[in-house]
Amino acid sequence: MGLAAAALAVAASLAAAAVDDAFAAGVLRRDGVVLPFAAFDGRRWSHPWPAAQRAGDLTVPISLTAVPKGWWGPTPPLREWQAAVRGGARTIHVTQPDWVESHCGRHIGLRTDYEPSEPPPPRATQPYPKDGLATSPPRAVEPIEIVPVGAIEIRALLPVLQKEFNEAERRVEQEFGHPITRRAREGVLPTVEAVYAYGDSPRVYYVEAIRPYRRLGQTLDECAAIGSGTGWFVRDAAGVRSLTTVVDVLTCRRETASYMLPLGVMHLKGRLYWLAQFSGWDDERYVVLEIKSKTVDVAVNTWGGVC
Repeated sequence: MGLAAAALAVAASLAAAAVDDAFAAGVLRRDGVVLPFAAFDGRRWSHPWPAAQRAGDLTVPISLTAVPKGWWGPTPPLREWQAAVRGGARTIHVTQPDWVESHCGRHIGLRTDYEPSEPPPPRATQPYPKDGLATSPPRAVEPIEIVPVGAIEIRALLPVLQKEFNEAERRVEQEFGHPITRRAREGVLPTVEAVYAYGDSPRVYYVEAIRPYRRLGQTLDECAAIGSGTGWFVRDAAGVRSLTTVVDVLTCRRETASYMLPLGVMHLKGRLYWLAQFSGWDDERYVVLEIKSKTVDVAVNTWGGVC
């Protein structure tokens, strides 16, 4: 075999391997509709499926075969999906494309024969409950732990959390100002509201925390602002370290706050990915995050609805 022929054979082999590794991921709503939000071609992530659109004219494909080829990305049309839900993996089948309400928009998805363990709420409920992550062809999905905020392991995070929270809030102050002085706020330990974790050593944490503020003279039930923070941390043999922390200074109603719904963890090509939904009062989005040794990188971030 000549060099040119050998090169072509290698290229064909690599292309075939990439196709074999390709799959799509979607969030499974409690009403049985899968919203595809990411595709993996064997090397990188993309989001070929259309995001939610503002309410108005919406063309829904009449059948699975009528779905535009570009919506699938690296995969063929996908009729069978594996749903990672509470209680284990379940195989579900697409019955037809459909649309659902999502905040102030509409989102085209895939209606399936999924039967939830509890009755679904009304279609207009926002954010609509999700029961898990769906993949097609099936891929291994590991659960993300919900750690009680009072758990002993959280204590080791608190000093690092406070330090990173303070530094992140200083960056906000430098750019936008702050209603509370550093001296009055930085000695107060943030209140942890939610912790999600995966792994043992290293163990990766995602933390949601707040620090409410009152001005001089305000009563205990009054509020001037709230520091709302999210952070990624790693615990290993060397201790706890921060990957990244972001703090926003919000009004006391926290209208623009966003909260994680963890969907699952995937190991692909030696890399670690978290898949999750982030939602608030008026929006939701679906993300694929690569957890690296020193950073957290966004591989996919696509809107599932926004007002």
